[in-house]
Amino acid sequence: ALPIRTALAQKLAPQTPFAIRGNASEILALTGEGAGGKGVDSTDSTEAAAPGAIALAQRLNTVVAVSGPEDFITDGIRVIRVANGDELLTKVTGGGCALGALIAAFAAVRGTNSPVEAVAAAHAVYGIAAEQAAAQAAGPGSFAVSLIDALSTLTPSAISSEQRIREYAA
Repeated sequence: ALPIRTALAQKLAPQTPFAIRGNASEILALTGEGAGGKGVDSTDSTEAAAPGAIALAQRLNTVVAVSGPEDFITDGIRVIRVANGDELLTKVTGGGCALGALIAAFAAVRGTNSPVEAVAAAHAVYGIAAEQAAAQAAGPGSFAVSLIDALSTLTPSAISSEQRIREYAA
């Protein structure tokens, strides 16, 4: 969205972060293939960003996650798609930042999970909480509060039964 933000991301990316996460337009801007979207909103599809995300993950030896209606997560070898989430996530400010914080938490306690699995798990948990929050929200304001509540009360059994994750070779 801002040239200075894109330039900073391009400067930091080669330092091999645990993961890079953004919407499709942000990932395309980072790869040099796009303009960066409209503000923080994506103007590109997850599918359009997929080849660039795979190439970026391979080049930087990291995980690249593209948020969208179906999240696309890759380490350049594996591709994991997470179909959990809700449209209301696009109506609240800070949703992507909160997902980034959740990814950092999952990275810190990933145990035997690979980095790509940890990032996919964070996306699934966040998406499931969003689905639960949306089921009781009257709109974006109550959704934001309900999302925090849902994240704090999500159970392992709900995660197991509600996750929609598929894996492919890149």
